[in-house]
Amino acid sequence: MSLEEMILRGELRREPTVPEEIRQLLAGIARRLDDARRVENHPETRIEQAYHAILSCALAALRAEGLRSTNVLGKHQFVLESLGDTLAIERTRIDYYQRLRGLRNKEIYEGAVHVSPHDVAEAIEEAVWLSERLVRWLERSPSPQSGGRAS
Repeated sequence: MSLEEMILRGELRREPTVPEEIRQLLAGIARRLDDARRVENHPETRIEQAYHAILSCALAALRAEGLRSTNVLGKHQFVLESLGDTLAIERTRIDYYQRLRGLRNKEIYEGAVHVSPHDVAEAIEEAVWLSERLVRWLERSPSPQSGGRAS
């Protein structure tokens, strides 16, 4: 689903970009990646932090585009879907992010889930990859002071 379709469905709205908000999101991504890398944290905590870093990347890309998610049910799902249009993320990666979202939801709403060391390492690697892609994309994008990329 395109960003325009998400706007028409009421899942996104246009809102001027605020550079400080993007800086705060980037700082949050870095903190979450630090927490995900801490081996003394429980594997469930580490994978949740990697997921939240990925989600924050998607939110930062939306804000740079002059868009914000609305407060509708299931917003994490379509925020992750927006990565296809904002950062040109391929479908297989978005599907992986959606699986992480499902795992995070299962852990929150149903209790503990088993997370292997491989699962944690894979989630962290993906979060780092996406955060680096976001930073490169932001560096190439028009200045957020101009109100983002969307008009």
